[in-house]
Amino acid sequence: MLGALEAEVMSIVWATGPVTVKDVSAGLSRQRAYNTVQTTLDRLYRKSLLRRDKQSHSFVYSPRVTRSEYHRQLITSVVRELLPNDREPVLAAFIDLAAAEDGDNLTRLESLIHAKRKTESGR
Repeated sequence: MLGALEAEVMSIVWATGPVTVKDVSAGLSRQRAYNTVQTTLDRLYRKSLLRRDKQSHSFVYSPRVTRSEYHRQLITSVVRELLPNDREPVLAAFIDLAAAEDGDNLTRLESLIHAKRKTESGR
């Protein structure tokens, strides 16, 4: 799970591609100290969310995972933590949320389930 600043930094990196600390600082919604931004980028690098390349005297950061891949990893992590105990409430809550957001999500879920079953049976 990302903190607020980490999430904002990742949004900037995902949207703009390779960035320096200066680039990220300029894109933030409120001004932050250079060292704070630098530390945040380093922390995201250590979390394996960013890659970095040394160019001249500074690092250039780029995403190691897409936004979609990150969200998938995050959801997988949370669901794995909850599923071993009692699957029914977690699955029911997910279905309720999906349906509340967009009624067509249930149809999409059915299609995804059908496709998954098809690939699983083909193994």
